[in-house]
Amino acid sequence: MNTLTQIATVAELQRNYRPLVTSLKKSGKPLIIVSNGKPDIIIMDINSFESREKDLQTLEEIYLMSLATNAIQESNQKKTITPRADQTLLDILDTNAS
Repeated sequence: MNTLTQIATVAELQRNYRPLVTSLKKSGKPLIIVSNGKPDIIIMDINSFESREKDLQTLEEIYLMSLATNAIQESNQKKTITPRADQTLLDILDTNAS
């Protein structure tokens, strides 16, 4: 999927709303609206948005299942780590990396 974005100013959006929306729907590409020379918002058609949200949810589920599977394997191999009350996950990862 080509995700190159289109760019328009607030004034262009106000003057050319319908043609810009029609272009969005045909291309499926997001439109960045620039205000005062800086990106302000992104507009995308609902189908593209829903598709991206579904893809993101699927990736999150795959990632969480992978974490759960690894945790079960480590538990079965007695490799689990019990953090101290003052430890964060980053502390544990830093300790194990060295």
